Parts: sequence; C-alpha cells; structure tokens
Amino acid sequence: MSTDQSKARVSVLERAGYRLLLDPTLGVQAMLVTICVVAAFSFPVFLTEVNLYNVVGSSIIVMLLALGMTVVLIARGIDLSVGAVMALCAAVTAEALLNGYPLTLAAPMALATGAAVGIANGLLITKLGLPDFIATLAMLGFASGILYIWTGGVPIIGYMVPEFYYVGGLTPLVGSVTVPMLIALVLALVLGGLLGWSRLGTHLFAVGSSEHSARQSGVAVHRVRILAYVISGLMAAVAGIVIAGRNTNVPADLGTGYEIQAIAAAVIGGASLGGGRGRILGAVLGALTLAVSINLINLLGVPSSYQKIVIGAILLLAVVANRLSEIVNAWARRRRLARAPVDHEADAPDLGPPTVPAESLKPTRKALR
Repeated sequence: MSTDQSKARVSVLERAGYRLLLDPTLGVQAMLVTICVVAAFSFPVFLTEVNLYNVVGSSIIVMLLALGMTVVLIARGIDLSVGAVMALCAAVTAEALLNGYPLTLAAPMALATGAAVGIANGLLITKLGLPDFIATLAMLGFASGILYIWTGGVPIIGYMVPEFYYVGGLTPLVGSVTVPMLIALVLALVLGGLLGWSRLGTHLFAVGSSEHSARQSGVAVHRVRILAYVISGLMAAVAGIVIAGRNTNVPADLGTGYEIQAIAAAVIGGASLGGGRGRILGAVLGALTLAVSINLINLLGVPSSYQKIVIGAILLLAVVANRLSEIVNAWARRRRLARAPVDHEADAPDLGPPTVPAESLKPTRKALR
C-alpha cells in the first residue's frame, strides 16, 4: 500500500471519528443500548412484545414534551411550564367533549390554548426581559392555579367518546400500532425537518449559539425565540390531548413532574442547556431511555416512589455528560481546524518556492515598533 493511500485511509477514519464526537446523540445511543442489554440479560420478560409495547407507549407523553423542549433549549431557553400547560390543555379537551363539542373542535381548542401560552411565555421573555426560568416558572404556577380553580380539585371524568379511545392509544389502530405512536413519529419528522432544512431551524441554532452574532446577521431574535416557545406550547397541547384520552380522567395535578422528565429526555438526547446544540432524534431516544430505565426499576421490584430519585440521578448524569461532550467537541473542532491547513498543504502539488511580492518584504510601521 502506498503512502498516499495510507494517508487517505487515516484521513477518512479521522473524519469519521470527528463526526462521532460531534454527534450529540452518541451518548444517549450508548446509554439506551447498555440499559437494554442489561435488562434483556437480567429479565427475559423485558423482550416480550407486551413489555416493549408498554415501554414505547409510556414514553409517548414525555417524548412529545421533549420535542418542544429540545427546540427551546436549542434557542438557549428553558420551558418549565410544559407539564402545567399539558394538564390545562387536557382539561380544555375534556371539558369541551363533556359539553358536547366534537373531537374535531375540542382538539383545536387545546392547540390554541397551548399556542397562546407559548406566545405569552415568549413575550414575557423578549419584551419584558424576564429570564426564561422565571417567566416559565410563573406560567407553571399560573396554569396550575387556573386548572385547580376550574376543577375545584376534582378530576374531570365522563368525557370519553369512542374515537377518543384511539387518540389515547387505548384502542390500537392497526395491530400494535396506536395513534399516539403515529402522532409522535409524524411530529418528530416534521420538527426534524424544520431544524435541519428550514430557515427557522438555522435561526434557532444561530440564536442559541450567539444571540448577539445572530442579531448582527439580521436574524429577528425576538421572533425566533417566541416561535420556539409556541412550538413548545403546541407540543404540550398535543401531549395534553393524548394523555386525556389515555387516562380517561383529568386530575388537577396531572402535569406534576413532567417538566423534569421533558428536560431530562432532551438533555439526555444531547440538547445543551447553553443553547445551540440538540437534535430531535436525541429527544426521541432520551424519552425511550427514561421509559426503559423506569421499566427496569419496575422489573427490579423497586417501589415507584424511587422513580423520581432515579430520574433526578439520570438528569444529573446527563448534564455532566453533556458538559464533557461539549468539552470534547470543542477540542475536536480545534484539532480539526489546526490540522486543516497542514492537510491542505500536504495535498497541494509542489510548485517550487513561493514567490513573495516585493512590497510584502518592506518593513511596516507596526513591525518596526
């Protein structure tokens, strides 16, 4: 093998290695595979069709919330109100059905509620200058308070209509495939295309990477951030519609704890709390990782009260891993940029000594100082 062929093969391997290092979903892929392998060898029941069906079904709600959370995190924001908004939209759907409205009108009412909350969050952050954490935390309390006053602390029941059993996934559509699975798949593809192939996606990453640079480049930063929160609100509304059909009742505390799971799934999937980094595929895999972890806890016979401790521990590990990944990514980029001129020079033909203009040889005033 010639020296040039060896160098070419090494260069290809290095580029492949850099792509792996720069892939934000690499960590969650490794984590998910590891947990699945451990669970499969420890509990043969893990690989049964019924158990896998339950794992995927239980991950849908968190997955939908994590999709919107990923978009917000990419834009260097955070939405702590997703759980409360989900519960409020579930109540809107249930109350509309209870009052005789068809599902084709009840669902748009919930979507409009989620979008309105997203706009309110965006305006509080962009126009009033409130920190994302404070604005969305206030919205969490506001939405939760409205739901509790509305219901009086009593769950909403008696609203189920035949078609709503399909929306909630209680009745499969075809075989083991349910409507929530299809909804999550379609929305993941749409948001993946939005982030990867649209101008809005480019602007979201630009705002998250450097808001000042994005503004200097002509990006409407405020509009982009508002749209990010609208997308998060819409995802919460979709999750609310689905969970209302799945639970067949809407208690006042329905959304408690879901915001932590959504953040955990997004961060496990590679979304950076510092903005400018994240993938929709990572959010999907992050939600599946949480669901598999909780399923493994149940198979171990650990009390359900420990689930929150496990989710908190996974979130902490994900944040640490995310930070280490950012350090490795920065190192890989610097190394690649440092080697680029050398590789370019090595690949260039030998044309003899370079010619230098006579003017460039004259000492400048700065050089003489």
